[in-house]
Amino acid sequence: MFDRKGQIRIIESFLAIAVVFSAMLVSITFPSTPDLSKQRSLASMGMQALIKLDTDGRLGNMILQRDWTSMRTALDVLLPTGVSFNLTVYDEASQAINSEVIQNSNLLGRETVSVQYICASPSQTVRFFVVWLQLAWTG
Repeated sequence: MFDRKGQIRIIESFLAIAVVFSAMLVSITFPSTPDLSKQRSLASMGMQALIKLDTDGRLGNMILQRDWTSMRTALDVLLPTGVSFNLTVYDEASQAINSEVIQNSNLLGRETVSVQYICASPSQTVRFFVVWLQLAWTG
């Protein structure tokens, strides 16, 4: 009769190779844990930019005047290069009031950090706005 020990060894080696490749595939497809220090620093930068922009009620005035271009330009100046942002302004009824997109690049496919900032208008009738700023590193 025939000796079947060699066939078993070949099948065993194919299974071992399959296990090694599947382990490599799993380790590549699952993302590593996010760097929390980078996310915290990004959130801190975003909050500091909004606070600086709201000095003397400038942010509230820009929102009341619907001056979205100036708001985007100010954020471009305040945030470091290499940071993408997307900003949306909501009124008291949680309705988005910016008529155009306020962003410097697309955030799709990036790990984003969101910052919420409550802003009041400096006019006679006080209105409140929620500014939602999403940030991501471009590089």
